[in-house]
Amino acid sequence: MSTHEKKTFDQVYSYADHYSKLPWAHDHPSRFLDEIAAGATVPGSVLDIGCGGGTDSVFMAAQGWTVTSLDFVAKALEMTAARAAEHGLSLTTIEADITTWEPVGQFDLVLDHGLLHNMDAVRYPAYRERVMQSIAPGGHLVILHWLQRTADEQQSEVGPTRTSREAINNFFAPELAEQKFDFEEYDGLPKSVGGSMAQAYYWFTRV
Repeated sequence: MSTHEKKTFDQVYSYADHYSKLPWAHDHPSRFLDEIAAGATVPGSVLDIGCGGGTDSVFMAAQGWTVTSLDFVAKALEMTAARAAEHGLSLTTIEADITTWEPVGQFDLVLDHGLLHNMDAVRYPAYRERVMQSIAPGGHLVILHWLQRTADEQQSEVGPTRTSREAINNFFAPELAEQKFDFEEYDGLPKSVGGSMAQAYYWFTRV
């Protein structure tokens, strides 16, 4: 695990006394989750890697899914567990780095709301290996990642890495095939993150 990454995220969480104050806080579940939950004949199992403030974990638990929330920041897990408890829901929390964690089984759905695009590139192979180990046959991956809209769009000084749709598809091929793709653009952002960005959502299925 990158020491720099851990220190950075620990620092961010030290300033946030509520999940809504996290820079990546989101009140609504990640794109495609409601569709996946509604389309399941019976609730399945889900692994939320880099669960953050717990929005996706709590949403899926409310749909009856068996949820495992994983993060390498203890405070993120505390926030997630507290939010679940407030709604009378239960889930399992694991404090671990996805790149060194040994999966305890396979899941019908793996969620990544912005973990990969904040990761040091040297750790990508280990991330991919653990994700593939975790997705059951026919299972799904839903991932949010900043999008590189054009080949010449520069990376920002700080913040997540921007990656093209083609590169993301190639990264997960051939085991995973894209089912759906969507993105939303934001303007008026600080110059340090490029002034604007596009946030892409991918729904992959194991083939």
